Amino acid sequence: MEIEIKEKIDTLEITKNCKQELRKMTNVIISTMILIYFIYIYKEPSMFLLFPIYVTPLAYIIFTIVCQRYKYEVIFIDTKQIRFSSSYTEKNSKTSMTSFFKIENLKEIYVMEYHQLPPKKFFGITKYKNIPHYMIHFIFSGEEDYQCWGYKISIEEATRVVRRIEEFLEKQKNFKNEVKKWEI
Repeated sequence: MEIEIKEKIDTLEITKNCKQELRKMTNVIISTMILIYFIYIYKEPSMFLLFPIYVTPLAYIIFTIVCQRYKYEVIFIDTKQIRFSSSYTEKNSKTSMTSFFKIENLKEIYVMEYHQLPPKKFFGITKYKNIPHYMIHFIFSGEEDYQCWGYKISIEEATRVVRRIEEFLEKQKNFKNEVKKWEI
């Protein structure tokens, strides 16, 4: 997983990129589904054409659950708003911003730890590593008051991103104050 931070004069773009992990998991899921398809067709040859119709929704659900942590996630901050996006492809994550929030409504940015229930625990195997995961949380005032970013990132990366966002917003605030002074 790579977190890329690009800063220009009046914009900040933060991208979480898991291209290699996503590609690996996609190959594993597709290979598994093809293997299941061939085993099932070997046992039931009459289901040759119907099996893909039955399995496609299940395959999509499994793909969504397994690959959720490997999505591209983008935060784009400019002088007026913060935009969030997530997608399974890099092109979609940069072109379609899904959530828009005004910077004036931003109350707080913080990193919070969460624990995910491991599948081993669900199936009765009690020996597992309790690995904490972190996400960056944004609290806004107004109608839509909450957004989180950075599914399963390390504490070091999360604090680095929060620090960079706070520095950028502080710099923008100082720049606006300087412009107001010059206008008077």
